[in-house]
Amino acid sequence: MEWYKAGAVGALGSLIILVVMFVGIEITGFAPFNLPPSAAFLKALGIPVQPLAVIAHFIYGIAWAVILYALFESRTNILRGLGLAVLVQWLLLMQLVYSPIIGWGVFGAAAGSLPPDAPLALSSQVKYIALTFVLHVVYGGLNGWLIPLWTGGDRRLARAAA
Repeated sequence: MEWYKAGAVGALGSLIILVVMFVGIEITGFAPFNLPPSAAFLKALGIPVQPLAVIAHFIYGIAWAVILYALFESRTNILRGLGLAVLVQWLLLMQLVYSPIIGWGVFGAAAGSLPPDAPLALSSQVKYIALTFVLHVVYGGLNGWLIPLWTGGDRRLARAAA
């Protein structure tokens, strides 16, 4: 049952990130991209974006929350959640694997290389790095905070220390 609870936390984190990206792209225009990275990744691979991008976004978020719980179980905490989200998901996967595949380059180095209205356009390297970093910090912190609460890991850890 704890795996499902960890997955639910990952789904919640994915929803928060999706809403922030939607607001950043569609409402405020703050986001440096025209498509969220999950959609841009699929488009770059020539795969139809909708509805697969949203589904993939949630599967990815749920899977990484479950991976966090699988790795640390009752020792899951905010620091471990942040570490996994920032070091593995953001640095290794997002910046060094997905971004170059999309055509944005390592750490968004190709920003500005496409017209602003192009689907895969990236307007600002600094905004891209900052936005994706902050979103991964929020996601990792949320996972590290809520997974122990929802799975009872914080209680098991407290009993073991007593």
